[in-house]
Amino acid sequence: MDIHKPKPIHSWREFLKEYAIIVLGVATALAAEQAVVTLHDRAKAAEARAGIHAEIAFNLAEMNARQALEPCVIKRLGEVDALIAAASAGKLPPEPILVGATGLRTMQDAKYKAALQSGAVSLFGDNEQATYSDLYSKFEIFNRERLTERTGWWELRTLETHPPPTAALDAMWRSALQRARASRALLNITRSAALTDASGIGVAPEPRKLQPVQPICLPLHTSRDGALKQLPNSFGTYFQ
Repeated sequence: MDIHKPKPIHSWREFLKEYAIIVLGVATALAAEQAVVTLHDRAKAAEARAGIHAEIAFNLAEMNARQALEPCVIKRLGEVDALIAAASAGKLPPEPILVGATGLRTMQDAKYKAALQSGAVSLFGDNEQATYSDLYSKFEIFNRERLTERTGWWELRTLETHPPPTAALDAMWRSALQRARASRALLNITRSAALTDASGIGVAPEPRKLQPVQPICLPLHTSRDGALKQLPNSFGTYFQ
């Protein structure tokens, strides 16, 4: 096999020509490599953004599902307040009592966490990154307050057993009622702020069919059997 030796360069013109060819080749290769990296980063960012937006839309729908219970929650808070006063005076009504409780489905954050760990979030602009961070902080607050609210309502459910009045029960009920009220207010504020943030990046709550009936929306003096006839099967665990 013949091996062609490089031709000697006899002038500066030939040297500059060869040099230009080499530089152009290297520059072209680097540009092509950078173009591939840029396209990959764009695809990675787009995929991460789509996942995060879907997750945000789900969380906003969860917030709206809780908001849909507001009329029932407000009404029941007043009714429970009256029940506590009656129980403390030893005059709890003999009729069945159905206090109810708000739901407890957690906000999702797996897509956002995965994007953070993979470095995809760093491909977004500063404002976009700040919006996501702020939104997921609000989702975390919403999770915490919904758990606090739920705990308060489940403590109030002891009224359903018609217990004899005691100072300890009265204190527990009043504390639980106050926590339910405080959490309700913070949930509403957090939801409103999250919807505003999400609208700024073009994300709306996902469409969702809400549960037609919730225990907290049934009349206060609904019996267990009466409630089971009106509630979906998934709420059967409420009475266990």
